[in-house]
Amino acid sequence: TLGGKNANVHVIRSALIASGMIGIAMGPELASQMSWKSIMIETMKLLKSKQCGSVAKTVLAQLHGRCFTLANSLEYISHVLGLGSTASAPKSRKSRVGVAKASPNPRRTSTVNGNSGEIIEWLAEITERERNMKGIDPMLEKSSLVMLINLFLSYVDHRDQRCRKNVMNGLMQAVLYGVQRLGLDLTRVMRICSGLKETNLLCLAADVGCELGIKPTV
Repeated sequence: TLGGKNANVHVIRSALIASGMIGIAMGPELASQMSWKSIMIETMKLLKSKQCGSVAKTVLAQLHGRCFTLANSLEYISHVLGLGSTASAPKSRKSRVGVAKASPNPRRTSTVNGNSGEIIEWLAEITERERNMKGIDPMLEKSSLVMLINLFLSYVDHRDQRCRKNVMNGLMQAVLYGVQRLGLDLTRVMRICSGLKETNLLCLAADVGCELGIKPTV
């Protein structure tokens, strides 16, 4: 129903709300169901809908941390952003679904899925929310953090100013996630963002340094 063509907007909203209620009831088990991939992908696509976007965002907020985390959803996020399918790492005991491997060479584009600004904004928001959550399971690993950063870097030259702003916010949240939650060295995490233009990299370093209360490091 979520992905059905020409579906009535009221039907879609009802399906979204029902998915949220089911997710709250099932918790982590929802991510292990065969239908989860389709639910996650179609709900993210609806973030771009003027009529259903706010409902989709509310439902994803309800499910984030309960049913999915960044670690077990990056592959689906990459798919929705139009960056192609990604390989999945072998499932670990802690991960409920495969954790996506990082792509060593992010594809930067301002044309691929040019209307994906709402998804980038949402991704930046949940990155911030997750880095402040307690008891996240599964949590990002270093390789999946690299992939998250690469997703943002792929949209750094987007034609829309708001999207570019959300990209920079997302990068800051991802760097802070790596330092605060994964215990990674700040300088090493900043090097992952080295593909940024010098001015953007300096701004990112300043923002991260401000959040951490330290002198900016590039």
